[in-house]
Amino acid sequence: MMKNLFVPFLDQYAATEGIEKVAALLNAIPKNEIGDQPWPEFKCALQANFTIAHSNDTIWLKYEINEDAIRVVTAETNGAVHKDNCVEFFVSFGAEKSYYNIEVNCMGVCLIAYGKGRSNRKYLQKEVVEQIKTHAVVKQTAENHQFRYAWEITLMIPLAVFEYSNITSLSQQTGFGNFFKCGDDLPQPHFYSWNGIEANSPDFHLPEFFGALTFA
Repeated sequence: MMKNLFVPFLDQYAATEGIEKVAALLNAIPKNEIGDQPWPEFKCALQANFTIAHSNDTIWLKYEINEDAIRVVTAETNGAVHKDNCVEFFVSFGAEKSYYNIEVNCMGVCLIAYGKGRSNRKYLQKEVVEQIKTHAVVKQTAENHQFRYAWEITLMIPLAVFEYSNITSLSQQTGFGNFFKCGDDLPQPHFYSWNGIEANSPDFHLPEFFGALTFA
């Protein structure tokens, strides 16, 4: 079933605003749970949600995660961030068949590629990817005498990142997308999605299972 997501407009905040300030503002916007577990054999005890808004020329995206372990190995832009504690945003605009996969680990290292499916994807140049600003916070907590990790990451994604799309404004833009939480090399590998997926094995690159996005 396709979910529908309304992306609110932060009209008083431009891309020049400090990311920490916007991260705090996003707390007032309703959260969306990344709670679908298409592959229950990879089930683990975590909570994940995201908040999204835009300021016409920028997408503001904040993830909040609570899980058992932290693993950070990838430090290179366009590296294998999906093996670390990772959150992902896949998005296409209008009637485009191709989509962007924006992936980031809990330290703010990003990967972005573009294409119609899992194979033959075009990786964006490092200087384009690094136009995304991130703000990460990782905290250790104790629950029932066991340590857990509560972490959040806020992304400021400027329109320039979507270089294969003819977009001059996000206002009244429509599209499709999905939001994910994964960690392939964590002690408990897992693959969670916002919009449900039907597939035999873990695969986020299935645009037929994207939800609908409407930008205010």
